[in-house]
Amino acid sequence: MNLEMKAHIFQRKMLGIMCALLAPACLVFGLPGEDTNLPGWYMSISATYYASSKICMIGLLFTTAVFFFSYQCYDDWRDKVLAKVQAISALGIIIFPCQTPGIPNNVGMFSLPIGISNTIHCAFASILFIAFALNITFLFTLGNSGTPEKLVRNKIYRACGITIFAFCIVQFASSATPLFDWVPAWFPLTWFNEFVMLEAFGIAWLVKSESIKRLNDKEEEEK
Repeated sequence: MNLEMKAHIFQRKMLGIMCALLAPACLVFGLPGEDTNLPGWYMSISATYYASSKICMIGLLFTTAVFFFSYQCYDDWRDKVLAKVQAISALGIIIFPCQTPGIPNNVGMFSLPIGISNTIHCAFASILFIAFALNITFLFTLGNSGTPEKLVRNKIYRACGITIFAFCIVQFASSATPLFDWVPAWFPLTWFNEFVMLEAFGIAWLVKSESIKRLNDKEEEEK
């Protein structure tokens, strides 16, 4: 394996780790400032934009955007398009903050009314997670390798992609319908949905980065 490929695989591994840590980091590092954070700061990753842990939310999402802007895609237009969509969506989530109790009427880089900013924010967040799921489910599973390890990897990719799709539906249902009104008001359901989706995303990228040795093709291990 040449140096360029090693660097490429390392980048994939770091993306998986960063995204898997995003939700826990935003919550844990917000706890020291709990007394001064806005009410409901922990209800979603996006809400931590207004908390003491905002550096985690902004920094990790910005790094994700940089990764996808610079990602060395395969020679496939779908891969290139999805990479750019994911990069732009990650930036959009940062630039257009969400709505949460106690914030001013105008927010974000462009000082937009909170209602407009929140709508754009939610659109970018939805696009980002859907793009994650599409990438993992339909592009990660491409390839002519029919090795037993590749078949197992594809099952993991599909399971991770389906998990993201499923929790996208749960998130939509919880915010647009009364189906989840039984959930206690104090429970951060949105944060939990995001946490599950990001863990699935992180697992898929760690597998993609060859971090789990037993899932790598034997021929690759011998090189």
